[in-house]
Amino acid sequence: MAIMVGGESGRWTSVATLDANRSKSRFGVAYVRAVCSQAGVGFQETSPDEDVLAVDGCVEFEIAAARVQVKCTGQFRLRGGSTATWPIDEAWRQHWKRSGVPVYFVLVIVDPDDQTSWLHHQDEATLHRAAAFWVRVDTLPDGRNIKVPKTQRLTAETLRLWSREVEASFDGARGGGVVA
Repeated sequence: MAIMVGGESGRWTSVATLDANRSKSRFGVAYVRAVCSQAGVGFQETSPDEDVLAVDGCVEFEIAAARVQVKCTGQFRLRGGSTATWPIDEAWRQHWKRSGVPVYFVLVIVDPDDQTSWLHHQDEATLHRAAAFWVRVDTLPDGRNIKVPKTQRLTAETLRLWSREVEASFDGARGGGVVA
């Protein structure tokens, strides 16, 4: 069954099979994959029915993977505001706290929240009308919300930082260690 997208009568009805929320979910993961591709790092997506650890996938580094929960939304704007606040499920927090490797929450903001505008096709490029921001959540303090600083933009350079944090999780205090 085809679904209308973007409120434009008939424009996408012959091809769309995902509703708006599923479309955002797929777009968010695709955005994270694009950043990983730019950095030359793999991204392994969690199978849909196996999201039992409250992560959507793993960024594959040489020593180990970082876990990532991805949310995509149009409820925030790219400009303005210094943080974006997302409600947290307590079960997510418990899974994240038990992780032996870092867990990151990535918030992909589509602006405007109009599906037909998420990608802007020009002669010389196709541009994402979106940006992603992140926060580490396995060390998150108690509370009902995740505060995502909009100063923490997800970029290829971010993945270098994450790689160092993953490696640091293998110190002697955690039962691991890097062989010299």
